[in-house]
Amino acid sequence: MRKTTIGIAITLFAVFTTAVAQNQLFHPLGIGFRGGERQGEFSQPRMHIEGNRLYVCTSLGLYAKDLSSDNSAWHLVGFEGIPLQDYARRGSDILALRYYEGGSFLLLSHDDGKTYEDVTPDIFRGEKYERLPSLVQHPTDPNTLLVSSIYWGIFLSTDFGQTWKNLTEFIYGNPVASFIGFHPVRQKIIYNSGEGGIFEGHINISYDSGQTWNDHGNSLGFPGDNCVHQPTFHPTDPDRWLAGGEGCVFLSDDNGQTWSCQNYWGDETRAAYWYFSAFDNEHPDTVYLAGSLGRNGQKNACIKLMCSTDGGHSWYPSQVMTSEKEFDRVNDLQQYGDRLFVYAESDVYEVSKTDLISMSTTVVSKVISEIAGTAAFDLQGRMVTKPKHGIYIVNKRKVLK
Repeated sequence: MRKTTIGIAITLFAVFTTAVAQNQLFHPLGIGFRGGERQGEFSQPRMHIEGNRLYVCTSLGLYAKDLSSDNSAWHLVGFEGIPLQDYARRGSDILALRYYEGGSFLLLSHDDGKTYEDVTPDIFRGEKYERLPSLVQHPTDPNTLLVSSIYWGIFLSTDFGQTWKNLTEFIYGNPVASFIGFHPVRQKIIYNSGEGGIFEGHINISYDSGQTWNDHGNSLGFPGDNCVHQPTFHPTDPDRWLAGGEGCVFLSDDNGQTWSCQNYWGDETRAAYWYFSAFDNEHPDTVYLAGSLGRNGQKNACIKLMCSTDGGHSWYPSQVMTSEKEFDRVNDLQQYGDRLFVYAESDVYEVSKTDLISMSTTVVSKVISEIAGTAAFDLQGRMVTKPKHGIYIVNKRKVLK
């Protein structure tokens, strides 16, 4: 009887602390203005972590913050007054992608963004509604870049933007939800994910540096009326890819050749436009999803985070931050040590990985004397073979040993 009483007390305490802590999960970093707001329907500013610094492309230029200091301030470090989408760096050389329609898109600086020149190729000029949604740099070769063009498709540069070669004449999807990139370790693989003309999720993959392309779409498990957002890659298993969609997550275990919609949620806790995902750098079976939900009927505008501790096969309920905006779109997700950074239109938010996992799992439900024959995980998502005294996650529930 005494053990049962302790279990009830722990349950009530955990319910109370979880409800209170949920409002404190998202810590705004106070950039001082809504730098992530879209400059038009198709802009999506991104961010990068270089060493200990977080760089954020904003509507007013490139801003940076020192992550090694808790009290560091934001500083404008380049391209003052320019609405930036993204950038690529090669030493002090920066090739920046700015938001613009039908004109200057690519700006080259040789002094970290203090001065710059317009180096936009003529092929991208002249069309009144031309847009370049994305600029991506190769993970190991800084000279190799990709850009996507609404009118002309995907282009490759191997000389840091001096010359460009057209790889494919189209890009998938609504430009604001069309993503391009390189596989992080298989250097010849390029992808373009998005949605087709009748709202089908697609991912177009080249395994030979863009010479040929393979369209993996609705016939391979993507549900209709959906979109495949930016994929992420397992840090130790390069064959495993994961991408968020609209209320679902897509998984591939064979290097992107076949896909499955692992989950498709109709419930409100997991419904969202899941734009960005990330496998944990230190605990590969832990995965994070970042997305947003706009006001639509009974749905309140919010930013959402969700985590999995089994490689993306099952997911805990969402953690939510409500927003005053009609639609507070998520622009990017990055990780640094034990922290996640979510870049939304309203601000940049810092989230503790430990807190996210702890708050996402079900509250302590019982006191147990042993965990036998069942997988147990600590609050960081690491499997524990011989649990000692403490709180563990078993079958998606917190238990106390």
